[in-house]
Amino acid sequence: MEEARLKRKGALVREGDSIVLVNEEDKAFGVDEVVAYIWSISDGKTTDEVVNHFSEVSNMPAEEVREPIINLISKLKSVSLLE
Repeated sequence: MEEARLKRKGALVREGDSIVLVNEEDKAFGVDEVVAYIWSISDGKTTDEVVNHFSEVSNMPAEEVREPIINLISKLKSVSLLE
């Protein structure tokens, strides 16, 4: 079975030095650059594609970043920023 593709929801807002993700219910979540980057590259990709992409750009092994990224994607889904 093919892995589901992620769909980005909400919006990214920069307020000075702060980065905020705002979901469709207008709930705002302060995030860091890494979370914002993962959220921004997720649209249309599978979780494995996100892991592999981040692994390449960060020069970190995929097996090292897989679990944290899976946890982050789960959290973003739980607050309606990804589906």
